[in-house]
Amino acid sequence: MYFSSLDTRIDDTIYKNLRLGFIWASKISLITLMLITIVIWVDFFNKENSNLLLTTVNFGIQGLLFVFGLVFFVQNKTLKHYKIISSIYALLFGTTWGGAIINLNNLGHAYVIVEIVGNLLFLVVLLSFYTYRMAVYLATLPILVFTTWYSIADPRFDLLFAFTKLAITIIIIESGRQLLFKWFTTRIKQEHENQRLLKQLAQLSFTDQLTKINNRRFFDFTIDKQIINAKHHRIPLSIILIDVDYFKRFNDTQGHVNGDACLKSVATTISRSLLRNNDTVSRYGGEEFVVLLPNTDINGARRVAERIKQNLATLAIIHPSSDINDYVTVSQGIATWEMNQRPNQFINEADNHLYNAKEAGRNQYCSTKK
Repeated sequence: MYFSSLDTRIDDTIYKNLRLGFIWASKISLITLMLITIVIWVDFFNKENSNLLLTTVNFGIQGLLFVFGLVFFVQNKTLKHYKIISSIYALLFGTTWGGAIINLNNLGHAYVIVEIVGNLLFLVVLLSFYTYRMAVYLATLPILVFTTWYSIADPRFDLLFAFTKLAITIIIIESGRQLLFKWFTTRIKQEHENQRLLKQLAQLSFTDQLTKINNRRFFDFTIDKQIINAKHHRIPLSIILIDVDYFKRFNDTQGHVNGDACLKSVATTISRSLLRNNDTVSRYGGEEFVVLLPNTDINGARRVAERIKQNLATLAIIHPSSDINDYVTVSQGIATWEMNQRPNQFINEADNHLYNAKEAGRNQYCSTKK
């Protein structure tokens, strides 16, 4: 199961939030531009003002930028160099809105609209870009510069008022950004920790506590998925059902502590005999194990069974009570899935071949002859 690090998760989520923020900010900007254009045309239509048409054209060009940004970020759900792209778009966002504020001011008697638009933009930028400090300040800096310049130029305000307003605005923006970002990272950390605990719980529920390999629950869950996959892609699927020969005698003569150690060693040996990552071994019950081999035909399964047999012989666990060998051996039943065969039928076929292997003298594997 893929489980990203906390840093990776935060970085991925930052872009997802930025992307949604850019989309939202672009929509709000387009709506605001339309409303401002309507207001200034209604207000100045019957007045002589040479800047009205120029302002409208500038608003149209600015609107194209927001349309482009909207389309771009809607389509790009993942972006490799998102910080660079985000910085560029934030700067363009702030610069064009700063220019719009200057255009509004040039119309004359538009200071109320300028104040409203400036405050609205600070709110939009803060809520949209708070996950990335650089984007926040690249978007707000041009707007701050132009609104501050407008305040300085306005005869109603003195220089102290303009810079006091600038300082308070910056403090509010940064305080709000830090508060939102802290909430943002806290939520991600909580989600990350919850997923880590769920993953750990899933591992515990799918792990045999004695041998530390997969358990019966894992096998029952996985075999259904592998059968569906084999049927969908028309690829072979094989299983090997394995039983430790005369294990009850081993327990009776060597003791349960040594019996547990024997099962651990057998489980480790089977696991090391599997050479592909998608091949799995599970403890099926007691001294039985089951190997699941996706995309493996009967011949490939026989090679795996032979490898398990040879590796276990090399391990050479002494078994003085065995009737067939001085060391621990296993019997193996191999089955390959057939179309429309249910899981229980598939397992029963392997179990029948395991029974045949035992009847034939143990320490061997049996399978359907193909």
